[in-house]
Amino acid sequence: TGGGEQGLLGLAFHPAFETNGQVFVSISDGRGDTMVVRFTMANPAADTMSAADRQTCTVILRADQDFSNHNGGNIAFGPEGLLYVGFGDGGGGNDQHGPIGNSQNLQTLLGKMLRIDVGGPATTGYTIPATNPFAGTGGMCTSGSTTSPQCREIYAYGLRNPWRWSFDRGGSHD
Repeated sequence: TGGGEQGLLGLAFHPAFETNGQVFVSISDGRGDTMVVRFTMANPAADTMSAADRQTCTVILRADQDFSNHNGGNIAFGPEGLLYVGFGDGGGGNDQHGPIGNSQNLQTLLGKMLRIDVGGPATTGYTIPATNPFAGTGGMCTSGSTTSPQCREIYAYGLRNPWRWSFDRGGSHD
């Protein structure tokens, strides 16, 4: 599509990729909604993904998007092995989604940095780290929103469009 911020948004190899073959992709679907999907390669040493590998696609997270901008999309594994996912606020300028907007609304994944453990059960594809701010309250927001007070996946909120970010490699910063 022209003019939007959609398509392939991010890609992250599991820290144990050489043994488990898992690749995570942040992508827009045909409607423009944002998804994080997992592929499992049968032969991680191969330079390409086979047709059989493409059949392993499993949707881990999905967020409905009303507009074609502010999709965020960067994903990366942190130093502790957890997957961090940046979702934008849903677009349309000035976060016009409700009285507090998506970024401040704790019942949506939009406008957030999410942190999940992708070693979770097959039913959800992930678990919630106990150290997430809302880990002990709320519900999981696998479909993009919930009736619970907070989404447990949220690690940070109030973000406009986290399309690029990184982890500090540590060391001296003189």
